[in-house]
Amino acid sequence: MTPPAPARTPVRGDQVEIRIDDLAYGGRGVGRIGRFVVFVDGALPGEVARVRIRRKKAGYAEASLVELVRSSPDRIRPRCEHYGECGGCDLQHLRVDAQAVAKGHQVREILARVARIANPPVVETITSPEPWAYRFRMDLDWERRADGRPGLGLHRRDRPDQTFDIEACHLMSGEATRLVLWMRSRAARLGLRALDRKAGRGLLRRLAIQEAHATGEILLGLETGRGDPPALSTLARATTRKFPRVVGIVRREIDARGHTAGVSILAGRDHLFEEVEGDRFKIPASAFFQPNRPGTPLLRRLAIEALDPAPTHSILELHAGVGLFTIELARRAGTVVAVEGARESARAARENLARAGHGSSRVVAGDVAKEIVPLLEERSWDAILLDPPRTGLDPITVQILADSGVPRMVYVACDPSTMARDIRILRERGCYELRSVIPVDLFPQTHHVECVASLARREVPEKDDEGETGS
Repeated sequence: MTPPAPARTPVRGDQVEIRIDDLAYGGRGVGRIGRFVVFVDGALPGEVARVRIRRKKAGYAEASLVELVRSSPDRIRPRCEHYGECGGCDLQHLRVDAQAVAKGHQVREILARVARIANPPVVETITSPEPWAYRFRMDLDWERRADGRPGLGLHRRDRPDQTFDIEACHLMSGEATRLVLWMRSRAARLGLRALDRKAGRGLLRRLAIQEAHATGEILLGLETGRGDPPALSTLARATTRKFPRVVGIVRREIDARGHTAGVSILAGRDHLFEEVEGDRFKIPASAFFQPNRPGTPLLRRLAIEALDPAPTHSILELHAGVGLFTIELARRAGTVVAVEGARESARAARENLARAGHGSSRVVAGDVAKEIVPLLEERSWDAILLDPPRTGLDPITVQILADSGVPRMVYVACDPSTMARDIRILRERGCYELRSVIPVDLFPQTHHVECVASLARREVPEKDDEGETGS
C-alpha cells in the first residue's frame, strides 16, 4: 500500500487547521504540519485552530489565530480591555493555575535544550500571592498623537515601535492607573509636548511609576528632553497635591544622542521606602527592586532557604541591588560581602544594612566582572548568591565562577533562557551539579517566570603525576 503523501509545507497567506500541542516560552501555541513547526499567537495546548500563516522561516512558521475549532478548558476571558492590542500581557486568556503549570514545563524544556540536562530537577511552580495589581514598577512612554496632544501609554503588540493610550492596566494598582490618566490630561492642559518619534523632538519621553506595597509610597520618574519650561514644574506640584502618596518626582534629562544629561528633583525626594518582613529599604528612583510587590517576601525566603547560610559561613553576593537578600544573609551568616554595579543602589544597600543593624557587612560598589577575582582570592567562600539582570551573568563572570571551586551557588533568575545558558557553563566547565530549580510565577498574565536554582560542586578526583586518577 502506498503511504499518504506528506503534508505540503505552508506558505505565507495559507489558512490551515492544526492541533496545538504545546505552549512555547513567549506565550505562543505550538502546532505542527508534519514535522514543520507553527507558532500561533493566542492559541493554547489541546486546542484545534484555524490559523493564517503570517511569516515563514527555515524550519518553522508564525501564524495568527483565525478561528478556534475546539477550545481548551483552561481558556478564560481576558480581564483587560486592551488585551491583544497591548504588548505587555500575553497569557491573560489562560487560567492562572494553568499559567504556572505551563511555565514549569517551559523551564524544564529550556534547561533540557540549553543547559543539556536530560531530566532537570524542576519542582512544581509556586504561584504569586496576587495575580493582579502586583507591579512595583511600571514604565509608560509619552508620544505625540496625530492631533498634537501628548499620549501616555504602552507599546502595541503588533507594532512595538508605536504606543497607545491606556485606560486601565490591571498589573498596576488603581492609584497608579489614576495617576497615568491624570498626568496625561494635565500635560495636555499645560501645553507640554510629548516626543514626536519621527521628528525626534518633544519634551516628555517616559514615565516610571514605583509603588511600595507595605508603605504605600509612590515615586515618579519623568524622562524628558532638554529644556526647562515652567509648565513642567507646575505639573510636578499639581501631581503631588492631587496624589498625596507621591513622595517625589525625579527628572532625567536626555540629550540629542540619547545620553543622560542631568538628573534633578522636581518635587519631594528622589527615593521611596518599602518594607519586607520588617526590614525597611530605601529604594532610589534609578534602583532595581523586585517587580512583584506582594511576592517579594516569598522570593527572598525561597532564595535564603536554598542557600541555607549558617553562622560560620562566608557568603558572597553578586548583583545585590539595594540589599534585599543581603540583610537576611547578614542576619544568618558570619561574613557577608555584597557586590553591586550601580553606585546609587550600593549606597542605598549600605544605608539599609546599617538601619537593620548590620553595618559591618561589606558592600562593594563596582562592576562584578572586575571585582570578582580579588574577592575570590580574599578568602574561601562557603557559598555565592547570584541575582543577575535579565541578560544573565557577564561572560567573564560566569567563566570565573565556574573555575572558582566555591562549594555552593544559588542563582535567582528572571529569565530561564539566560539562566540555562550560564548553568551549562557552570556544569561543563566547573563541574557544578544542578540540585534543584524552583519556578516562581512572579509575573502572572505574562510569559515571564522567576527561578531559584541551587547548584553544588561535584568532587573531582585529583590526578597523580603520571596523569592517572587516584583511587
